[in-house]
Amino acid sequence: MIERINLLPWREEKRRLHRRRFFSLLGGAVAGAVLLLWGSASYTEHQKLVQQARNQQLQQEIFRLERELKLLPELDQRREALNQRLGVIAEIQQERNRVTHLLSMLPSLVPQGVYLDDVVMTVDRIAVNGVGESNGRLAAMLSNAEGSVWFKDVIMHSIIATKGKKNQDQIKFKASFVMTSPRETGQAMTVLAKGEPSE
Repeated sequence: MIERINLLPWREEKRRLHRRRFFSLLGGAVAGAVLLLWGSASYTEHQKLVQQARNQQLQQEIFRLERELKLLPELDQRREALNQRLGVIAEIQQERNRVTHLLSMLPSLVPQGVYLDDVVMTVDRIAVNGVGESNGRLAAMLSNAEGSVWFKDVIMHSIIATKGKKNQDQIKFKASFVMTSPRETGQAMTVLAKGEPSE
């Protein structure tokens, strides 16, 4: 006689195992999805914080540059004021150099027998008044001035024959010339260096 075999408990056990495996896989998939979403959210939040830090740094740099740009007009005004002061100082220095150079040049300009009563220096011309013993000596003075690289536009304004204190003949004169500015001395020094005659 064939014994009866009951397969229901075995099938039930197998279903229970399949169900458990299914829920385990489902739980793993859900946990993996949660971990993936959490990692993605964390990465996105991190990138957001990094971008915010960059934006803040850029904003600070923009504010700094705007402050510096606001200072530019003031800096331009200061530079203009400094340039004006330097210009005044340069003009004063040039005038001082002109006076010094003129005084050093006069002994070689004025020959023996010519005496200067006064020398007046204006912005553009130098006027000299004096007396000479003869026309030849005055001509020598004019020749010296015209031949000098330091003077130009030499003009004799007046020549008057008079008598001196000891009743000797003398000639009063008024002359003027333009002295080259210190800016032109480089050219003059070049001329002298080439061996051309100076005053």
